[in-house]
Amino acid sequence: MEEKRQYFIPIKEINQNLSCKICKNVALNAIECQTCEQLYCEECVIFWKRKKNECPECKEQFKTKQPHRLIREELSKQKFSCINQGCKVELLMNEVIQHINECQFKNVNCICGWSGPQSKQKYHEQTCQQFITKQCNICKEEIKLYKYQNHNCFFEFQQKLEKITEKFYEYKETSEYSIKELKNQQNKEYNELQIIKEQIKGIGQETNDLKKQFTDLTQLLRSSEQKCKQLLEVQQYTGPFITQGKLIESKSLQCSKDHMIKYWMNPQGEEKTKKCLKCQKTQVNCRYCCPICVFFVCLKCQEPELTRNPHENSVLCPARHKITKKIQGLICTICEKNSSQMRNPGGANCTECDFAICFECLENERYKGRVQQCPVQ
Repeated sequence: MEEKRQYFIPIKEINQNLSCKICKNVALNAIECQTCEQLYCEECVIFWKRKKNECPECKEQFKTKQPHRLIREELSKQKFSCINQGCKVELLMNEVIQHINECQFKNVNCICGWSGPQSKQKYHEQTCQQFITKQCNICKEEIKLYKYQNHNCFFEFQQKLEKITEKFYEYKETSEYSIKELKNQQNKEYNELQIIKEQIKGIGQETNDLKKQFTDLTQLLRSSEQKCKQLLEVQQYTGPFITQGKLIESKSLQCSKDHMIKYWMNPQGEEKTKKCLKCQKTQVNCRYCCPICVFFVCLKCQEPELTRNPHENSVLCPARHKITKKIQGLICTICEKNSSQMRNPGGANCTECDFAICFECLENERYKGRVQQCPVQ
């Protein structure tokens, strides 16, 4: 504090209201007592409180605060002179410390013993042997003049080489240890990465399995929905126009709207009341129908599907039953003729349903080749 205070030399006499009551000088970093509002230096208060915690003026407990704004402004306007001899600059309080360090009249000392103002220091350094250098012809290093005579390049090179070698081995040892640690860390991270890859691979396989299961379930669901829809359509349209018998889906027959045509099995005469869509007749055997479009077709307009069973070498009726040869008591389902009305009595009938076909109908171009391959037994 004393060293700092010596730089503050007021040009004019300081107002007593702006001075510190402890050091009797201008208040630096001024604070005031909360009770009596007397100004003090901040560092003076710190030093004073080490002895006693009471104000020197009012003797109350020493509690401080910032001075009033007007007092701070008045302190900032006070002018001070530079302590360096020959300098005539007038300074404000906040400029003093910076100016002292930069003042050209500041006294500086050289290691050679010279002393003088800072403004002449550079000139002195140009002539002082402590600063003049000379370049070595061998090592090309700039050597201070007073050290030049004792300069030994080889000895200094040797010392530098020894230091460099020593540092090199230190760095080498440190580097080897660091490399070893890095390799261990790298191996550890590599192992962890492999574990993560295996886990990802397992998750990917599980995901593929789940996708496959989901695809299969989706296809199954769609197939079930389609079948349910068809069943609902059949149930919806079967009731109103079919009260007896059973509908059997044909193998390849479709209506114009791509609905599968059904074969009407065992209708018990009810087919006589239906109207054929093609011939527009009612007194015919309407055995084929589309339950969705609600229409019927007789067997004269739509020949029945006779299929072949290659395993038994036999012919199947439209309801997929085996038909056998019969001579007497046959009534053809297609032409509706009995045995007495036929030129060639006999034919084949199904023992499981009411389907029967005479030899005359079997000679139809549609069945001729099929019957020759699979003779009716």
